[in-house]
Amino acid sequence: MANKTRLLKMLSEDSPTMRYRVSGEDRQRQLIEAAIDVIGSKGLSRTTLADIAKKAGLAYGHISFRFKTKESLLLAALRAVTDEYVAVRDAAVALEDRPAAERLRLMIEAGFQRNIASKKKIALWHAFLSECHTRPAYMKLFSEIRKAEYGRARKICDELLSEGTDSALDPHVAALGINSLVEGLWFNMRLKPGAIDSTEALVIANAFLAAIYPDRARFFISR
Repeated sequence: MANKTRLLKMLSEDSPTMRYRVSGEDRQRQLIEAAIDVIGSKGLSRTTLADIAKKAGLAYGHISFRFKTKESLLLAALRAVTDEYVAVRDAAVALEDRPAAERLRLMIEAGFQRNIASKKKIALWHAFLSECHTRPAYMKLFSEIRKAEYGRARKICDELLSEGTDSALDPHVAALGINSLVEGLWFNMRLKPGAIDSTEALVIANAFLAAIYPDRARFFISR
């Protein structure tokens, strides 16, 4: 009981003016955002809880109070980034009143929004991907995302086929290729020197979509 009292006291000492205005959920979000920033800058292996606490501007005790382990905080950071990415792409696909080709373009554009495809967030994705072979929790999450990504793209490609598009690609091949294209462009956005930015990546993606679906090219070019 005494230890818990001391911990609660310590948690309240980092910012007296915010003591009564910041909720536990706010603190948790601060730590997750700080973890995203630190992992994106330093990678997983070099990220420490002290780095995250410092970046968040919170006492170290907040981490052990809000998250039981370092791993749970890291996984929360990954889920925050992936959930954000999935949400914007789902929103684009859900616009049922729009033509399939337009929704495909909007889905791709969503993945290159600056707040989604920032260098640090892309670096975080790749940091976790590189650890999938040793971390079952990471592998499980990315497998779920890949499955959802395929289903989302396949749905639109099937719609385009049913509309009578003259694409030479089977919807299965098109869906896999489109998702692989996005992943490849994300990877290239990290490379230096010669890294491409999100604007150029989107131009490239739309050029390929226009080539895959030439009779729907008007939805992808001159934007």
